[in-house]
Amino acid sequence: MPGPVTAVVIANAKRTPWAGFIVAAGHAVIEIPLVLFLAFYAANFMEDPIVYAIIAFAGGAMLIFIGIDMIRSSNKEIKLEGKNRSAFIGGIVTSINPYFIIWWATTGLAMILQAKSFGNWVLIFFIIAHLSVDFLWDGILGWLANKSGVFNHPTARKILYIVLGACLILVAGYFIISGIRVITP
Repeated sequence: MPGPVTAVVIANAKRTPWAGFIVAAGHAVIEIPLVLFLAFYAANFMEDPIVYAIIAFAGGAMLIFIGIDMIRSSNKEIKLEGKNRSAFIGGIVTSINPYFIIWWATTGLAMILQAKSFGNWVLIFFIIAHLSVDFLWDGILGWLANKSGVFNHPTARKILYIVLGACLILVAGYFIISGIRVITP
């Protein structure tokens, strides 16, 4: 399951090894305001433990779905159309896809609520850490796609997707357990 951001990074990496960083910057333009909105507006009416648990369960379910889908699609080839678009604009446009919105409304919101429960400094750290991971992942992905063609090697791609899918399922377990803890005495 390469998502739209991954596809834009790989497609633009044919032109420059820096495509991942450029796409991540476009992605951040959408993501930062969305995270702040969720943290300071949407999260305010979600302090009820039942609502938190529902969000944690929904986020966990979404991560399980994405993880299983990633593992299942580990054998599929990545097919890209060679469109000549700006990598920065590509990052912005791909950030408004339905999976991005659903992810932030479920899993992302659960992480935001967790970070915010420790205070605004932890929320700021969460935003910086999340963006750092986006830049690091997309940057490495773009560089590898440009220099090595690693995504043209089915075995390497399969191993990567299985490991990442399993990691998502483990994180899903954490969210589900945290949802159970909130509602059980």
